[in-house]
Amino acid sequence: MKGKKPTVTCPQCGEQARSVEVEKRAEFKGIEVSYSANLHCCAGCGLELANLDDAAEMQDRLADAYRRAVGLLDGDQIRLLRQKKGFSQQGLADALEIGIASVKRWENGVIQSKAMDNLLRTLLEEHPCNEHTGNREFSIPRIRLVLDTFALHLGRPLLKKNDRMLYAAKYLWYADMTARRDLGRGMTGATYAALPMGPQLNNYRDLVDEILSADPADAQPLTNEENAIIAAVAKAFPGNKAVYDAAHREPVWNQCATGAIISYSQADELVEIPKSSGRVSPR
Repeated sequence: MKGKKPTVTCPQCGEQARSVEVEKRAEFKGIEVSYSANLHCCAGCGLELANLDDAAEMQDRLADAYRRAVGLLDGDQIRLLRQKKGFSQQGLADALEIGIASVKRWENGVIQSKAMDNLLRTLLEEHPCNEHTGNREFSIPRIRLVLDTFALHLGRPLLKKNDRMLYAAKYLWYADMTARRDLGRGMTGATYAALPMGPQLNNYRDLVDEILSADPADAQPLTNEENAIIAAVAKAFPGNKAVYDAAHREPVWNQCATGAIISYSQADELVEIPKSSGRVSPR
């Protein structure tokens, strides 16, 4: 809490205006929100006054109210979660592979993208048994590395600009889920949603450009076991239709409600990549 603000003289009637906290409603980015504002209110005529500091604080509170309304972490939440995890602002920036200026802006009112909010939550929030991330921290460079490795095995690229990741996400999902089942943790830390198009990288629309621009050299190298899993998945599904159809046959996807996050705890239920053979199951 800031210290008590000094009284000021009302320019309209000359009476004293004292610091008060009032509730405000406003429309911000098409969303109507409520927020509290610290102002000076004239005791005589009721005129509300705001100096530059008041106005800046009101803007921050308005932005935070909007973030809460649309399901984004607000500035205080980011700060508290960061501190709880033991990150400095620079440490969080390094973990997200961004500049420290972005962290400072988010904690002081600038609204982060939905994709970045998802990254922040993955890194900072507690996930029971970590089964949304496959017991691994989320890494965009590692997603790029896994998809590039698939491309080598398949003899064709899986990523392109403005891609819906219709097929790339299926290969990635099989790699992550199979690794979680066979090795105890996924490869990328990505979360997946059960969409009508099949298992899909959560918030994929916001992530495609970041994946395309990521440098796979920044990722932790793949182990021999991870490389073997990628090779097995590529061999099992040499074509896009094969991996698409297989994903739609998986009970793991079929049993999830549309839009629900697919838990890595269900990795043992995969049927198209049996643990014993690494080949497509007979039908």
